[in-house]
Amino acid sequence: MKLIILTLIALCSSTIAHAQPDIAVQSLDELQQAVVEFILSEQSVPDAVSIDVKSLDRRLRLRDCEEPLHTRWSSGSRTLGRVTVLVSCPGPVPWRVHTQATVSVEGHVWSLRRAVQSGDVLDDSLLIRKKVVLGGNNRVLSLGGPAILDKNAWLGYVFTQRVGAGAVLTERMLKRANLISRGEKVIIRHQSTGLQLQTKGIALENGVNAQRLQVKNSSSGKIVDAIVVGRGIVEVLK
Repeated sequence: MKLIILTLIALCSSTIAHAQPDIAVQSLDELQQAVVEFILSEQSVPDAVSIDVKSLDRRLRLRDCEEPLHTRWSSGSRTLGRVTVLVSCPGPVPWRVHTQATVSVEGHVWSLRRAVQSGDVLDDSLLIRKKVVLGGNNRVLSLGGPAILDKNAWLGYVFTQRVGAGAVLTERMLKRANLISRGEKVIIRHQSTGLQLQTKGIALENGVNAQRLQVKNSSSGKIVDAIVVGRGIVEVLK
């Protein structure tokens, strides 16, 4: 009798197991493709981008998402080099997965034509354009901090250290500094047709390269508007 009961229980259990529908599992390939598409959408020049998504553990079994997957950068993630993307399912059975990838992009940076000293001012004549791969395993760029891509935003800044010729220009090399300090004696230049006049004056405020400021003419006592063109030198605005 006991044997018959045990047999019936086993048969019932087997029937229930086979009757239960299989739960649809999220395709990991689709998840990784969502990561690639998100990263490409975040790049200004997607054709030059290379993306290597780290393979997910094939034992990972997530319920198939009934809605489009959501993607965004994980908190604190960079957008080049080693990055992390958060993929989430907003469906009835939500889940989230942080996925790692390596992103590199071909781009242009700026390198120095010649060596510079601490305190030198950055200008166009110092720079030459150089093609590199940003992100990935570019150790040369990662050691010096973020490479400067838009030189125009940094012209007039001063170097914080001596830098050798050929070095890639990075943000850590530069700081915004005054070329003229308030109360400092300055040379006032005045440009006219075919003629350049100059006199001495006193700066009434601090100024960085290309900044507008007021100076006092030491001879006439007149206050004029001028623009900083060099260390201790201003040019009267026309």
